[in-house]
Amino acid sequence: MFTMIPYRRALTKPARSFEPFLNDPFFRSFFTGSENLMTSTFKVDIKEVENAFVIEAEMPGLEENQINLEVDEGILTINADYQSQTSKEEDGRVYSERRSGHMQRSFNLDKVDQENITANYKNGILYVNLPKMQAVEKTVRKIPVLMEGSKSAAE
Repeated sequence: MFTMIPYRRALTKPARSFEPFLNDPFFRSFFTGSENLMTSTFKVDIKEVENAFVIEAEMPGLEENQINLEVDEGILTINADYQSQTSKEEDGRVYSERRSGHMQRSFNLDKVDQENITANYKNGILYVNLPKMQAVEKTVRKIPVLMEGSKSAAE
């Protein structure tokens, strides 16, 4: 399970000493007041089962065609573009609100069989099944030592 560590692009570039505190999700939601709104990320749970890791990503209000999964150089990236519009007219007043944005998270795929990753979306939750790499079975074989002048096994 320790191999499923979220890939954070922000950690690959040099930062000033105070930036890690401001980039922490706890402080970010406090400063922007966007804890309950759709933000540039989404919450995930990662579970380890017998033969796989399972990512459960909360992505409510999205359609399947808005969600994109990509594997590139051992990194799984889940992203989504969303748009919503609410409009009400009541007693001569009009209430209209629009939201749009992009959410993205990336994960390291160490020890994952990248060719057999599957995903499905149900009731606002994206389930991504990441099968573990099968251990290569080690075989021991005896190599005969031939005396000089004797026939080799290839002849």
